[in-house]
Amino acid sequence: MKTDIFEDMKERVGCENISDLPYRKRMVWEIIKQHSPLDYPKEQLEKFSHYVFGVDYAVIMGILDMMKGSDRPCRKCESTC
Repeated sequence: MKTDIFEDMKERVGCENISDLPYRKRMVWEIIKQHSPLDYPKEQLEKFSHYVFGVDYAVIMGILDMMKGSDRPCRKCESTC
């Protein structure tokens, strides 16, 4: 795994440009749910979270915590993805 979440997600999602990531929120969300984003610097996670989802990183982590043990997407995820 790389140390740049923007580049890593671009490759995983299959985008040519980082600017495409906000348009592929659902795919990015599925990747985040499967892989821990904690391998990246917190400041970078905060920027990524705002860029792609338009929310603080703490909101993303809160949603992930709420979803533990559930395969059903939460309402916040459905509205932002």
